[in-house]
Amino acid sequence: MERPWFLILLLFLPILWSVSWTSLTVSGRWRWALANGLRTLLCLLVILALAEVELVRKTDRLTVIYLVDRSLSIPPDRLDEVVDYVRSTANTFRESSPDDRVGVITFGGDAAIEIPPWSSDLFLRSQFEANVDRQQTNLEAAMKLAQAAFPIDAAKRVVIVTDGKETLGNAMQTARAMAQSGIGIDVVPVSTYAQGEITVEKITTPSTMREKTPFHVQVVLKNEPGDHWDKKTANKPVPGNIRVIRSGGGRETVVVDQPIALEPGTRVFAFQDELPNGGFYTYDATFTPDKRGSDGFAQNNRASSFTHIESSGQILLIVDAARPTEFDELVAMLERNHLNVTVQPSNQLFTSLSDLQQYDLVILGNVARSTGDTNGITAFSDAQMQLLADNTRNLGAGLIMLGGPDSFGAGGWANTPVEEAMPLDFQIKDAKVVPVGALMLVMDKSGSMAGEKIHWCKAAAREALRALGPRDYIGVTSFDSVSTRTVPLQRAENRQFVHQMISRLGADGGTNMFPAMEDGFRQLEANDAAVKHMIVLTDGQTPAADFARLTRQISDRGITVTSVAVGQDADVRLLNQIAAMGRGKFYQVTSPKAIPRIFMQEARRVARPLIYEKESGIQPYLAGDHEILKGLPSGFLPVKGYVMTTPKDSPLVDIPLMLPEPVGQSNALMATWQYGIGRSVCWTSDAGQRWTTDWTGWDGFEKLFLQMVRWSMRTTGNDSNYLIATEVRGQKVKVTLNALDDEGNFVNFSSPQLHGVGPQSETINEAFQQVAPGRYEAEFEAAKAGPHFIAVAPNPGQSPLRIGINVQNTQEFRDHADQLPMLEQLAALVPPGGKPGVMFNLDMTPEQLAEIETTPFRHDLPQASSQQPIWYLILVSSACLFLVDIANRRVLWGFAWTRTLWNRMLQRAPQEASQPKSLERLKAQKQSLNRQWSDEFAGDAAEISDEPVREAIVTAEAVSAPPREKLQLDTQEEQGYLDRLLHAKRQTRQADGSDKNEQRN
Repeated sequence: MERPWFLILLLFLPILWSVSWTSLTVSGRWRWALANGLRTLLCLLVILALAEVELVRKTDRLTVIYLVDRSLSIPPDRLDEVVDYVRSTANTFRESSPDDRVGVITFGGDAAIEIPPWSSDLFLRSQFEANVDRQQTNLEAAMKLAQAAFPIDAAKRVVIVTDGKETLGNAMQTARAMAQSGIGIDVVPVSTYAQGEITVEKITTPSTMREKTPFHVQVVLKNEPGDHWDKKTANKPVPGNIRVIRSGGGRETVVVDQPIALEPGTRVFAFQDELPNGGFYTYDATFTPDKRGSDGFAQNNRASSFTHIESSGQILLIVDAARPTEFDELVAMLERNHLNVTVQPSNQLFTSLSDLQQYDLVILGNVARSTGDTNGITAFSDAQMQLLADNTRNLGAGLIMLGGPDSFGAGGWANTPVEEAMPLDFQIKDAKVVPVGALMLVMDKSGSMAGEKIHWCKAAAREALRALGPRDYIGVTSFDSVSTRTVPLQRAENRQFVHQMISRLGADGGTNMFPAMEDGFRQLEANDAAVKHMIVLTDGQTPAADFARLTRQISDRGITVTSVAVGQDADVRLLNQIAAMGRGKFYQVTSPKAIPRIFMQEARRVARPLIYEKESGIQPYLAGDHEILKGLPSGFLPVKGYVMTTPKDSPLVDIPLMLPEPVGQSNALMATWQYGIGRSVCWTSDAGQRWTTDWTGWDGFEKLFLQMVRWSMRTTGNDSNYLIATEVRGQKVKVTLNALDDEGNFVNFSSPQLHGVGPQSETINEAFQQVAPGRYEAEFEAAKAGPHFIAVAPNPGQSPLRIGINVQNTQEFRDHADQLPMLEQLAALVPPGGKPGVMFNLDMTPEQLAEIETTPFRHDLPQASSQQPIWYLILVSSACLFLVDIANRRVLWGFAWTRTLWNRMLQRAPQEASQPKSLERLKAQKQSLNRQWSDEFAGDAAEISDEPVREAIVTAEAVSAPPREKLQLDTQEEQGYLDRLLHAKRQTRQADGSDKNEQRN
């Protein structure tokens, strides 16, 4: 019972009985007893319902869950043996009579259910279904998952199969809690024997150095002989080769490559290096033994380190690969002012965050998100755009976007991380100026498009949607044998609905493109967008139709058409003609992966209304003071065009230069803001190419762009007063900052901040805590292995200090301690009412396995009990019983109808109801008296008196009446109406007889 204190209400039952004795009016004692019993039972049931009574069941059923370690520290051959062991023990010893169940959970850095608990044979294979992080070992996560996976109606036991090298969590603490909750724990140690273990402990380099300054590089190696290795051989050195590679600036250089003999113990290999150019450099050290089998794990034979060579004025300029010389004048101007500029075409982009660390500023020079033509299209990936944003927000680099026909929203940068990093939104949000475009996608979804093709087509449609603004229109018409309006032409603002409709596309049926193309044309024709574009995609042959006439109609309405042929089976000739007549482009792709780039490229046509041009020029005006505009000549020259945008609603956004046209919106020419610890600038016109050709002769042109570049660049300062040290502990990275002032005194009560980016663009933000005079510490979680780039800002407004940390997460390979004692402690835990666990041997032969007596499926744990609430059943029963109680007091029960029903069921003739014997005696006596009375009446009719008759009746009653005891006994049974009447007559006659006797006396 959940609330047993409600049982105190049972004390009111005696009161109920007392009240019912005096107030309950029923005929007959047994009816009173029945009524009182019903009321008592009714009250008892209500009290039990209030107490929330539960049904407790106990069972001898057992559930065993195997926890299998799949981390990389378990060699593949040993993992196969683990699978064989688990499968054989489960299928051999599981008992079916109490319906024992078995399950499997695999774990590494996380845990997953491989096979849920079930009562059948275990079909476990070495090719596991569940995906886990194999670079770590988290036994605690597996234990907690097992607790959640256990059924409640069985005793519980886990069998842990692991080498015990725990890198995450606290398994012992969780195991104690499990044992306390009644879960048994068995352990199967997985031992790995090797002749020896060689580890590259670390490679150390200075975190920060100046250009052309020599520095030392140290590689720490460790040689540990195996426990079962020959002692004489263990004292001999292990021959091998050490190799150190330096990566940076887009190049890899082999710094060290030489053979060494590694003595047992720890050895430090050191050399000196010098770098002439600034940037981030990575040093990778690797040791390879000559003899196979002399090293247990190869995963710990490599270590990495970063060093930052400081330099000033490093700029990365990204340009369109089709126009590589477009910004040559700007590059020359910057280099004249002692700034180093690297020009990177859009088809040779950076690939990692480390490639950007040597640059203090990245400039996007009128480059679109997707560039190229029918011969090949390249595009910024989502990861690359995220790296640009992270490099500014978390690492302090500058970011500038220069305008032009292929920049901002016109270049397809809307709704991307780059737009997020900029002070302007790349779409027009003011309702007074509505330059919109409409894009219609006519897509083949026939059966030949099944699989990879339809997948990439849907991805392409989603990318095209992302390139559109909320006021633009998008429609999707798909076709197989018939045409279907997958997405009717509508505003792109309802992106979630359009995404859902695109995701429902499936491939099936034939190919008939003409009706779909005609339907898409009718939708575009009825729309009033400024720019209308259609993309037609198919991979097959379509029935003959008048495509020439339809395409001419489309072109006459100002609609452009681009066609895409997927594969070699498409009607290339027809699609090429459609693109030519529709004033679009024709693409033929062999890989469906290229389709999203084509759609992104073509979606830019719809964004053309974002470009505002005026041949006579638009005169900028000064809207505020800014550091970039200091010292410039008064009076800015007009610009002939720019890309329209919308300022972000943020107090950090500063717009010093604006344009008055078009009227009705905020037209920014230059906008700046602080983004994280970096800065970004938008210049919505170009840099002297098309719209600002007159500016190149203006006296303030060079100073304007030079000050814009210098203001945006990553700030540098004197960092000689700060020293940063890092320490990697498993998945934790500890950063220590030592701060001194110019006089060498400790800097106390400061507020340093740590910002960084992980290997998968994870954002790192932590605050330092002061732990000693001038010393501050911060710690962050490094969940993923790989390079972590950190920027430490000593104080707000100060230049950030940058370092790189390479987290390898090979702790389980570096930990050579014996884990057997810890596993023995796990097995020794005793659940309440049970017995301690057992250590099993993984390397048993099948014969030994068949002979063992103690198995994981032994029933030495307390029986499991399950509780099921039944108070609601009791409450329903109380309601039914309440009706029975009312009926008992209001209805006169009789069961004479049962005999009649029984006779009818047996098809018998109805019989006269038997009469009571007392009535038969009464009738017989009455007949006798009637005869006697008739005789007396005939003899003396004059003297008629009822006295003889009364006396005769009394005499007859006295003769025929049973003893008083018998009468009292009969009254306990249910009396009929005639019985009660006879009894009343007897009492009356007895009273009359007594009166007559008194008169005679």
